Amino acid sequence: MTASRQPWSVPTLIAFRFGTCYFGSFGLVLGLGLVPVILTGVGIDGPWSVLRGLLDAARPPIEWIGTHLLGLRVEGAQVGSDSAYQWTAIHCLALLSAAATLVWSVLDRRRSYPRLHTWVWTVLRLLLSTAMFYFGMAKLIPTQMPFVLNRLVEPFGNFSPTGVLWAQVGISQPYQIMLGAAEVLGGLLLLLPRTAAAGALVCAFDLTQVFILNMTYDIRLKSVSSQLLLLSLFLLAPYARRLFLVLFTDGAVPAVAPKPLFDSRRANRAALAAQVCVGLVLMTAFGVQGWQQFTRPTPNLYGIWQVYGFSAGGYRRDPLLTDELRWHRVIFDRPFLMSDPVMVTVQHMDGSFEVFGGTIDAATHFIDLGNRVEVGSYEETPTQIRLTYWWPDAGSTDRIVIDGEDFAGHRIHAWFTRMDPASFPLVERGFNWVQERPHNR
Repeated sequence: MTASRQPWSVPTLIAFRFGTCYFGSFGLVLGLGLVPVILTGVGIDGPWSVLRGLLDAARPPIEWIGTHLLGLRVEGAQVGSDSAYQWTAIHCLALLSAAATLVWSVLDRRRSYPRLHTWVWTVLRLLLSTAMFYFGMAKLIPTQMPFVLNRLVEPFGNFSPTGVLWAQVGISQPYQIMLGAAEVLGGLLLLLPRTAAAGALVCAFDLTQVFILNMTYDIRLKSVSSQLLLLSLFLLAPYARRLFLVLFTDGAVPAVAPKPLFDSRRANRAALAAQVCVGLVLMTAFGVQGWQQFTRPTPNLYGIWQVYGFSAGGYRRDPLLTDELRWHRVIFDRPFLMSDPVMVTVQHMDGSFEVFGGTIDAATHFIDLGNRVEVGSYEETPTQIRLTYWWPDAGSTDRIVIDGEDFAGHRIHAWFTRMDPASFPLVERGFNWVQERPHNR
């Protein structure tokens, strides 16, 4: 595709019309979904209820199509993941776009759209830029894949493929930051028409890697990453011939003078300034949101605590692997994919985990567990469990005692010693320029 005034070929016309319809509607949905997130980033409570109402209103036809045409079971109106609802909605967008392309082609006999091409590319590159800022800032300020203490004491065989990738990236903040920087760079380059080709190319490489990871680690963002990758390729399509000449031939690369948005030079300058300002504001909003999450205070009692004594109902219980009640460790960590300020994980003697969300009151020494969290899905179920803690050694915080009047129907009393997370090889190894021997454990 080109933005020149020469007549376009039939395949170019059809591709442009379909791409405009499909990515225009996809971009509209993407923009609506990001509005509450953007507003939250600037301190405004986003209209989540309105968005949820729109999704629920669209569910009946999407559910019918998913059930009768695609053989999918639509269980809810969940978006932003690989839900049956979202996959069905994508198929619906494709079918509607194909129908709209057919009608457009029948009614419109024009052979090129230089001005419309410029407007479509401007809107779509801003939408892709916004998406790159959203995902990129979550890695540039490393919050998307945080380091979770539970992973240090969980057997590797219990990890899901997604958990493996999250732990692998989370353990290396520099790597996660560089991933985010590459995505943010693509978004920044898309803000200017002169660097849009480079931005689309960077985004295509970034999103190819993301899509491959999502496919090979079974991450439930395949639908989102695939659509963003296709969008980056659609934006890159007008530059394909020139890129081929540069990379694979010694021929001269012809200059391209795309149709401006407006006939007035002043209006075009104002439009360019507006694009840059909007892009920077969006990037800042996502950055502020990520920074607030990244700089949340470390919860009280943060760390891994090893049980060295446990009693239930007044009777001491030996550390038997068959004891389903006795605790082996308790872990206090920052929240991950949950609404509570503290994540509390109880590891039992058989290696199983119970995860709770709650609060810790340092003044009263109360630990209130308000939600039981399903491991893996992080679905929250309300619960009411109160524990108390105290320090047995004056002036030392390396040992702790926790009491509970009703935990799983038992009155418990447990003694703990603090484990240093840095003592695990995964954490303490660090980076070494000089290595006399391999250290692959």
